[in-house]
Amino acid sequence: MNPKLSIIVPVYNVESYLNKCVDSILSQTFKDFELILVNDGSPDHCGAICDHYAERDIRVKVIHKKNGGLSSARNAGLDVAKGDYIGLIDSDDYIHEKMFEILLENARQHSSDIVVCDFIKVKENQYVNVNSSCKNGRVKHYSNIEALHQLFFRDENSYITNAGNNTKWVVVWNKIYKRQIFQGARFNEGRICEDEFIIHKLLYNSKKITAVSNQLYYYVQRPNSIMNTSYSIKRLDKVYALKDRVDFFSKIKEKKLHSLAYKSYLDTFFWNYYLAKNQLSNSRLELRLLKQTLNGSVKSLLNNPFFSWKQKLAVLAFMINPIIYELLVNQKSGVYNQ
Repeated sequence: MNPKLSIIVPVYNVESYLNKCVDSILSQTFKDFELILVNDGSPDHCGAICDHYAERDIRVKVIHKKNGGLSSARNAGLDVAKGDYIGLIDSDDYIHEKMFEILLENARQHSSDIVVCDFIKVKENQYVNVNSSCKNGRVKHYSNIEALHQLFFRDENSYITNAGNNTKWVVVWNKIYKRQIFQGARFNEGRICEDEFIIHKLLYNSKKITAVSNQLYYYVQRPNSIMNTSYSIKRLDKVYALKDRVDFFSKIKEKKLHSLAYKSYLDTFFWNYYLAKNQLSNSRLELRLLKQTLNGSVKSLLNNPFFSWKQKLAVLAFMINPIIYELLVNQKSGVYNQ
């Protein structure tokens, strides 16, 4: 008989974090799950640690594969998952002992396709009691379009990305999903910012999304993570992910979402374009390719209610020639940012 839940954990070079992550999963008060550990060609002892857990607990399955990146590892887990629901946990994070009990009970009670919980950022060596009491949190329900609007919602309690998006809704790891949601949807391999590429498709594929306010996921802040190290050309992937979202909303004819996504994309475009230009040598080709994502978007720009006319003129100048834009705009307090 298939398990109720498949939990997929991609594993790469996290020897110091893996035990805490896996132990928090195996200690869940909800027991009917399979844990799929995907060893993505990790060069440390992670593979042996995964095998050790599989010997101790029949719920643990291990996939050993050639290194292909986080998306490739998640996809490998999705391809073999048998649960009615899917959970995705990052191997350097950990979770509250009742996380999946609470999420699955809400899924059952409300017939939800996706259930979302809050998370909390924690430091590497910070003590967190994963067995602490968990009070009933607020519960709110959304249609797929309402949930997509939450990507752009801001309040004082939200963690906001540098694209102006709400992290709680952008990331994939604080949620459970009906397995059917992933039919025809897979993570974009060879890219970073994996969650940005897929989350709008998963939310759109759902009929009902439930959000609970409990902080059940502990998001570990690592100083050597991709986003906490020096700028690299791979960071441009975020621009491509947000442009993909713009095109997606255009395709499904959601004008308000399209305008919001275009604003997010354009803010991220300029931020990353000038970081790459100023901090990376030999980035000219990549920046030329990045600029091509603006092609054909003049109408989207002119019709967007979230830009002032000065901002629109600045972007049009950039489309014509970035040198003209730089002559018009002071990057620190320029026309585009007004």
